[in-house]
This record gives sequence, C-alpha cells and structure tokens, in this order.
Amino acid sequence: MKMRTGALCAAVAAAAAALIVFPAQSSAGAKSGVDYCLNILVPSLYPFMVLSVFVVKSGLAQKAGKHLEKFTQKVFRLPGCAAVCLLMSLVGGYPAGARSVVSLYEDGGISERQARQMLCFCVNAGPSFVITAVGVGFFGSAAAGYTLFASQLIIFIILGIICGAISKKAESRPLQNAGKKIPASEALVISASDAAYSTLNMCCFVILFAALMNVLRVFVKQPAVSAVCSCILEVTGGCADLARAGAPLWAAAFAVGWGGVCVHFQIYASTAGLRINRAEFVLFRFLQGAMSAAVSYILTPLMPGCAETFSNFSGETAGALSSRAPAAAAMIALCAALLFSMPHEKLEVRHGGCYNKRGA
Repeated sequence: MKMRTGALCAAVAAAAAALIVFPAQSSAGAKSGVDYCLNILVPSLYPFMVLSVFVVKSGLAQKAGKHLEKFTQKVFRLPGCAAVCLLMSLVGGYPAGARSVVSLYEDGGISERQARQMLCFCVNAGPSFVITAVGVGFFGSAAAGYTLFASQLIIFIILGIICGAISKKAESRPLQNAGKKIPASEALVISASDAAYSTLNMCCFVILFAALMNVLRVFVKQPAVSAVCSCILEVTGGCADLARAGAPLWAAAFAVGWGGVCVHFQIYASTAGLRINRAEFVLFRFLQGAMSAAVSYILTPLMPGCAETFSNFSGETAGALSSRAPAAAAMIALCAALLFSMPHEKLEVRHGGCYNKRGA
C-alpha cells in the first residue's frame, strides 16, 4: 500500500511539474481537447446518449425485447430487453452502449451480474469514427474503415458468446421494477438530462488527456514510441499517429478495440452507479484489442484497396467526419430496428404524475 501511495504521489508530482514547466504545451493540448469536444464529440455522441437512455426509460427496450427474447437468451444468455443495448453499443460509440447498459440496470431490466457481463463486450467505437475518421481520414481508404468495423463486429459477437457461456444461466424471471412505464415526455426529459451529465464527464476526461498527451510529446520524440503511448492513452490521437508512422491496419484495430485509458475513464464515469471489476474490464478491453487485431490481419488481404491505404495523414480531421452518411445510416438502421420490433398494438402515452488536434 505504501509503495502504491508513493508511486501515485510521484506521478502526481511529475504531472504537476510538467504542467508548470510546459504551460504552453498543456494549454494548447487542453484547447485542442475543447475544440474536439465542441466540434466532434458532443455533436456526434450526445444524440446517441439521449437515445440510449430514452429507449430504456420509455419502455421501448422491454417491448422490443419480447420479440428477441429467444435470440438473446440463446446466444448471449441475456434477457430480450438487452437487445436494444447491444445494438446501441455497436452504432452509438464507446460511452453510449455502456450508458444504455447502466440505464437498463437502474430500470430493473437486467441484474448487476448481467450488466457487468454486458460491459465486458458492449464497449465499441461507432461506425462514423471507425469508417469515416480512422478509415477515410487517417488511413485514406473506406475499405480500411470497413475492415476495422467488420473486425469489431466479429469480436463483439465472439466475446458476447464467450461471456454468455461462462456466466450462469440467464435470469428469465422479471426483475424488480422491470418494465415500469413513465410518460414519453418525462422519459425524454430524464434522458436529455442524463446524457448531458454523462457527456460533460466525457468531455472533462478528453480535455485532461489532450493536455497530458501534448506534454508527453515534448519528451517522446520517436514516432513509433509516441504512437504506442498515444494508443495506450487515447484512441483518436493513437490512430492518427499510427497512420503517420505507416503502421499496419491491425495496429489500428488493436487501438480501436482497446479504446484507450481515456475511454476507460469515460466508461467508469458513465457507470458510477454500478460496481465494476476494473481488472476484469481492462482485461476484456485488451482481449478485444488483441482479437480485433488478429481478425483485421486476416481480413486485410481479402478487402480490395486495404493494402494501399497506409499513407500518412497530414491534414486535420474536420468535425464533419462524425456527421456524414455512416452516422446517418446507423441512426436510420437503429430507428428501423426499433420500429419493426415493436408489437402491433397501439402504443399508449399516459399522462400523469478522442480531441487531439494533431490527430482529430
């Protein structure tokens, strides 16, 4: 314990000294983080955060789950209401899926054990980031982005099946407060407020890690070492540095699967009401990164155009990268899935009481 406390004190002292000695670099990094939050993170993730909570609070997840109960229990050993959260984790980006899981747990749709099970594999990058920003923006090819997303999708299914296989038998009985209905207007207000708080937490970590990463680059000059450090700490700058260094696509697949320490803290902030085994969480993030890298290595020769994508990306990625066709298509697909999963009865509404400016 004393050794851990001493190491923590030394790290804090080193960080404080670096911020004092290099104020220009830390300020520039923080400014880049703010720009990233305002131009990319908030516009692209906040709507998904609202939607991820709304589908639970409004009861849509429970209604859709009635039609998907057999599939989710057989494949993932999870109740049907978890299906919408599974879909959200694939199209909404890293924190949206996790927040949807916690919201479903707080609403009583899943148990704490099932929530922890889902958080082992429901932490994924959104298609707009993987395909448009990383694939097209950093590696210069949509084929590279599709390869990365396909790798993530395959590992999502594999890890989900593994987690279901090693867990206990799925709980089929209704949990306390499961399916509790509230008016749609109230659900929207709760969802918007919850998403705003979660988004603010994410932005705080983005700005902090942007400042620290910019200071770290003062000491780390070698591109390969800088890219490794970037990947460990923050996924957007890490993928940009890998592309500049001419790294293979499987390295970016690992970075996307790992997510970065910054994303890990965003998940911790979004799941504060749930007891998470952090060692287990980090282990599954590493497994997701390693397995995604392996699948990407296999898929790359099969995808036309991937072999020629490893060119340096010298320009800045515009904020519009997060709001183009892939994001719109993902939103449309999600809405369509929800609509076609709804029962035929009439739904009644009751009235009553990531930022790194060099890489982003």
